[in-house]
Amino acid sequence: MQKTSSLSYRELAENFYESRCEKDYNLLYTKVKPGLRSYIFNMVKDHEPTNDILANTLIKLWTKIDQYKPEYQVTTWLYKIAFNESLSYIRKRNRKYSLDAMQDYGIEVSESNHMTNMSDNIPLDTEEHPTDTDFYKDDEYLQQQYDAAVNSINNLKPMYRDIIKDRLLNNIKYEDIAEKNNVSLQTVKNRIRRGKILIQREITKKIDKPETF
Repeated sequence: MQKTSSLSYRELAENFYESRCEKDYNLLYTKVKPGLRSYIFNMVKDHEPTNDILANTLIKLWTKIDQYKPEYQVTTWLYKIAFNESLSYIRKRNRKYSLDAMQDYGIEVSESNHMTNMSDNIPLDTEEHPTDTDFYKDDEYLQQQYDAAVNSINNLKPMYRDIIKDRLLNNIKYEDIAEKNNVSLQTVKNRIRRGKILIQREITKKIDKPETF
């Protein structure tokens, strides 16, 4: 097991910045890794993404060292990278949760940014391994889906819109939504059910409406 260097963060960073050698990188890597891991985990609260984000951050320590300014603390630079990586993951996770919650109600967003019934979507299998570009495209597509879903919900009347936002986008419990809106639990369920129908009707009109030139 490699021992942590007695040199300071700044000294290790300066050594690696000057040498660009694997030995100096490993010494700095070992020094910063425990603190970074704790910082990331405190943000994402999940071990698996913590490991992924940590790996991405430490890879950037190697590949982006040219962007580091030795007059500043290397930890400040690295923690900023870790923060941005963590924030990106959290945003994507929240969007994914919201879309999954909508799917539970039989609502999904298609590639044309319309909401359709889940049964209309046929999954496609592929044996190809995803590239970095694939991951970026997937994140962009997820954002487009999320934006389309939010736009569709925003078009509802407030009595339906606010309750559906609380449940599907903000993951608020039914009981808390009822208390917040001063209505019964059954009213909350009925409005969510009714809101779903209104969304589907509106989208059907858009899909069926012929294009004009």
